[in-house]
Amino acid sequence: MKTKLLLPIQNQAVIALMLIQLVHKIVREIPGAVKLGGLGAIAVPVFASLLTIGILLIVLKNKWGLILGMLDGAFMIFQPVLVHIIQAHPDQNGIWWYPIFPWIQAVLIIYFCNLAWKNWE
Repeated sequence: MKTKLLLPIQNQAVIALMLIQLVHKIVREIPGAVKLGGLGAIAVPVFASLLTIGILLIVLKNKWGLILGMLDGAFMIFQPVLVHIIQAHPDQNGIWWYPIFPWIQAVLIIYFCNLAWKNWE
Protein backbone atom coordinates (compact mmCIF):
# COMPACT_ATOMS: atom_id res chain seq x y z
CA MET A 1 0.00 0.00 0.00
CA LYS A 2 1.37 3.36 -1.02
CA THR A 3 1.16 6.16 1.54
CA LYS A 4 0.91 9.82 0.62
CA LEU A 5 3.42 12.11 2.27
CA LEU A 6 2.08 15.14 4.06
CA LEU A 7 4.36 17.35 1.98
CA PRO A 8 6.03 16.64 -1.35
CA ILE A 9 9.63 15.47 -1.05
CA GLN A 10 10.94 18.72 -2.59
CA ASN A 11 9.24 20.71 0.17
CA GLN A 12 10.66 18.37 2.80
CA ALA A 13 14.15 18.86 1.35
CA VAL A 14 13.75 22.65 1.45
CA ILE A 15 12.53 22.53 5.04
CA ALA A 16 15.48 20.32 6.04
CA LEU A 17 18.02 22.64 4.42
CA MET A 18 16.39 25.74 5.88
CA LEU A 19 16.33 24.11 9.32
CA ILE A 20 20.06 23.30 9.08
CA GLN A 21 20.77 26.91 8.10
CA LEU A 22 18.53 28.21 10.92
CA VAL A 23 20.45 26.18 13.50
CA HIS A 24 23.73 27.42 11.97
CA LYS A 25 22.54 31.01 12.29
CA ILE A 26 21.48 30.52 15.92
CA VAL A 27 24.63 28.66 17.00
CA ARG A 28 27.32 30.46 15.03
CA GLU A 29 26.27 33.45 12.96
CA ILE A 30 24.16 35.38 15.48
CA PRO A 31 26.81 35.24 18.25
CA GLY A 32 29.50 36.21 15.71
CA ALA A 33 27.41 39.06 14.30
CA VAL A 34 26.62 40.40 17.76
CA LYS A 35 30.33 40.24 18.65
CA LEU A 36 31.24 42.21 15.49
CA GLY A 37 28.36 44.65 16.03
CA GLY A 38 27.05 46.96 13.36
CA LEU A 39 24.35 46.17 10.84
CA GLY A 40 25.11 42.43 10.91
CA ALA A 41 23.92 42.25 14.52
CA ILE A 42 20.49 43.21 13.20
CA ALA A 43 20.51 41.59 9.74
CA VAL A 44 21.48 38.05 10.80
CA PRO A 45 18.68 37.69 13.40
CA VAL A 46 16.22 39.17 10.89
CA PHE A 47 17.20 36.54 8.31
CA ALA A 48 16.99 33.84 10.98
CA SER A 49 13.44 35.02 11.67
CA LEU A 50 12.65 34.96 7.95
CA LEU A 51 13.92 31.37 7.80
CA THR A 52 11.63 30.43 10.69
CA ILE A 53 8.65 32.10 9.02
CA GLY A 54 9.58 30.49 5.68
CA ILE A 55 9.67 27.01 7.22
CA LEU A 56 6.28 27.56 8.83
CA LEU A 57 4.79 28.86 5.58
CA ILE A 58 6.04 25.82 3.64
CA VAL A 59 4.57 23.51 6.28
CA LEU A 60 1.30 25.42 5.88
CA LYS A 61 1.58 24.89 2.09
CA ASN A 62 2.15 28.56 1.28
CA LYS A 63 4.57 29.36 -1.58
CA TRP A 64 5.80 32.52 0.15
CA GLY A 65 7.97 30.27 2.31
CA LEU A 66 9.96 29.34 -0.79
CA ILE A 67 10.49 33.01 -1.62
CA LEU A 68 11.78 33.63 1.90
CA GLY A 69 14.11 30.64 1.49
CA MET A 70 15.48 32.03 -1.79
CA LEU A 71 15.98 35.46 -0.20
CA ASP A 72 17.91 33.90 2.64
CA GLY A 73 19.98 31.87 0.16
CA ALA A 74 20.88 35.05 -1.73
CA PHE A 75 21.84 36.74 1.56
CA MET A 76 23.98 33.72 2.49
CA ILE A 77 25.95 34.06 -0.75
CA PHE A 78 26.57 37.77 -0.18
CA GLN A 79 27.15 37.68 3.60
CA PRO A 80 30.67 36.10 3.65
CA VAL A 81 31.75 38.40 0.81
CA LEU A 82 30.57 41.44 2.76
CA VAL A 83 32.02 40.37 6.11
CA HIS A 84 35.26 38.62 5.16
CA ILE A 85 36.27 40.36 1.92
CA ILE A 86 34.75 43.86 1.89
CA GLN A 87 34.92 44.54 5.66
CA ALA A 88 38.10 42.39 5.99
CA HIS A 89 37.04 40.62 9.20
CA PRO A 90 38.82 37.27 9.41
CA ASP A 91 36.68 34.23 10.09
CA GLN A 92 36.15 33.73 13.82
CA ASN A 93 37.75 30.27 13.55
CA GLY A 94 40.67 31.61 11.49
CA ILE A 95 39.82 29.29 8.58
CA TRP A 96 40.01 31.15 5.26
CA TRP A 97 37.89 28.61 3.35
CA TYR A 98 34.99 28.54 5.83
CA PRO A 99 32.63 30.57 3.54
CA ILE A 100 32.49 27.58 1.18
CA PHE A 101 30.04 25.87 3.59
CA PRO A 102 27.43 28.66 3.68
CA TRP A 103 27.76 29.05 -0.09
CA ILE A 104 27.02 25.36 -0.63
CA GLN A 105 24.06 25.58 1.75
CA ALA A 106 22.83 28.69 -0.07
CA VAL A 107 23.06 27.09 -3.50
CA LEU A 108 21.22 23.99 -2.24
CA ILE A 109 18.47 26.06 -0.60
CA ILE A 110 17.98 28.14 -3.74
CA TYR A 111 18.03 25.02 -5.95
CA PHE A 112 15.48 23.11 -3.86
CA CYS A 113 13.26 26.18 -3.41
CA ASN A 114 13.24 26.53 -7.20
CA LEU A 115 12.53 22.81 -7.64
CA ALA A 116 9.71 22.92 -5.07
CA TRP A 117 8.28 26.02 -6.78
CA LYS A 118 8.18 24.25 -10.15
CA ASN A 119 6.54 21.14 -8.63
CA TRP A 120 4.13 22.97 -6.29
CA GLU A 121 0.79 21.21 -5.95
